[in-house]
Amino acid sequence: MPIVRLDEATVRRIAAGEVVERPASVVKELVENALDAGARMIRVEVAAGGRELIRVQDDGCGIPAEELPLAVERHTTSKLRRFEDLAHVLSYGFRGEALAAISAVSDFEIVSCIPGASSGARLRVRFGRPARVEPVGAAPGTVVTVRDLFATVPARRRFLRQDATEVAYIQRALAALALARPDVRFEFIVDGRMALATPGSGQLVDALAGVFGLETAAQIVPIEPVPHDEVTVTGAIGLPAVSRANRQAFFILVNQRWVESRTLVAAAEQAYHTLLMVGRYPIGVIAVQLPPERVDVNVHPTKREVRFADERAVAAAVHEAVRRTLLAHLPEQSPPAVTFSPLSPPAVQRRLLVADPTRAAPVMTRPDPEPLPVSPIEDSRTESDQRLPILRVLGQIRQAYIIAEGPDGMYLIDQHAAHERILLERLLEELATHGVEQQRLLEPLILELAPSQLEAFERYADELVRLGWEIEPFGGVSVAVRAVPAVVQRSIERVLLAVLDELAAGGRGTTPLEQVAISTACHSAIRAGQELSLSEMRELIRQLEQCRAPLACGHGRPTVVHLSTEELERQFGRR
Repeated sequence: MPIVRLDEATVRRIAAGEVVERPASVVKELVENALDAGARMIRVEVAAGGRELIRVQDDGCGIPAEELPLAVERHTTSKLRRFEDLAHVLSYGFRGEALAAISAVSDFEIVSCIPGASSGARLRVRFGRPARVEPVGAAPGTVVTVRDLFATVPARRRFLRQDATEVAYIQRALAALALARPDVRFEFIVDGRMALATPGSGQLVDALAGVFGLETAAQIVPIEPVPHDEVTVTGAIGLPAVSRANRQAFFILVNQRWVESRTLVAAAEQAYHTLLMVGRYPIGVIAVQLPPERVDVNVHPTKREVRFADERAVAAAVHEAVRRTLLAHLPEQSPPAVTFSPLSPPAVQRRLLVADPTRAAPVMTRPDPEPLPVSPIEDSRTESDQRLPILRVLGQIRQAYIIAEGPDGMYLIDQHAAHERILLERLLEELATHGVEQQRLLEPLILELAPSQLEAFERYADELVRLGWEIEPFGGVSVAVRAVPAVVQRSIERVLLAVLDELAAGGRGTTPLEQVAISTACHSAIRAGQELSLSEMRELIRQLEQCRAPLACGHGRPTVVHLSTEELERQFGRR
């Protein structure tokens, strides 16, 4: 096949693919342009997940009418003049590709007016074919409207997710930009409903409340800036109590630019070592400030990645700042005086998830569900081998482990893992008999979901219903919770978001229903750090003794460590 020169329309669409991956990419580029224009208010409106409509309005400096045609050409920019300027880029945009790329794959319109002008100007570009500039009445600033995104690129359009998922991606991008610029007022409107709003007060705490909600923002603490070899780290991080099952609620900013950096994320997470359970991740925003010549922002078409002159020094500064902040806000924790461990590792306890139909269950009015689609998991031990003996509770260690005495030694019980096993067997028993017992809410609980959470909700919708959750879409990225499983006795919002986070990360279990059951039981169970009375500990142990598979939780973690009488005597030199 001979070498030929591609036509201009094909070249523009190929180039657009490097910059415009999905509707969230369009919003990010347009909002960054608005920030570079000095906007103090940015309003983003989308419909049908951004496929049908994206509109970004700002009150910035605007674009003169004579420059509008130039603005939609490739490699035209007001941010730099020569190659050497790339070493000192402080603006969000600079590559001169955003408007050209977006207008090549959409019905694009830009209306702009500079301050003091008697009128504005409008330019429309239909899938790369520009029209002439027309005078219009307009307020100072710029309004960019994008319709029918990817209409001429059906392959790209087919790979977009459901509307709610695309909206969630957009909201995450806006959340990062709002945290980077708390001095700018952001509004995000989805299908006519306000989905996100920040006041633009200039205070990070106000932006955090707008992004995460008041309850979560109350558990996010500021990082006090301390220079570290020309690197200053600020921002705010969540205390371990508000961790997530993924990294979607953690943002890295470099010179106010939202970037992806696995090195810096790893440095921040390492600071939480011993403070978060395995599989949990922090939330918050890390803002790194350093001289522009020490960071290269021109290494990715969408400016998503950066390269540091000394990445190790920046990572060290992030780790030190996060760790110092955590230690300043957490109570002093002294290590335990003695650490017990069995002489040999316990045998792996595989989950036994099929409920015993002969055991009693609460009578329900709901119709019988379909049989539980999980198969018995074979275990080399008999059921009698898995049963616990009758135990006498002695006390609690570090508000996490229960000490008990049995006929053949001492038992240490992980209170969270034990309660998770109890709730899991209860859920599966109810599911296999008369249906999971529910509790209805007096008023629906409205929650906004992250992109991954929304996708998990859509993927596991049927299984959530079978496990007692009654949740319905509430427009945009929000859902309305109307009923929950009866095992959920504490913060419904925390439990549901944690369940969706775990499901988004893949969950545990051999079937989707198993995954929802395990996750619901885990996040409804009592936590480590919760003080229990002697009677509560006794009741917990009594229920664990009655479980069919009491030696491990649904995730496979052991619930019990046994130290035999012989082992105790050997430790104390009695034999």
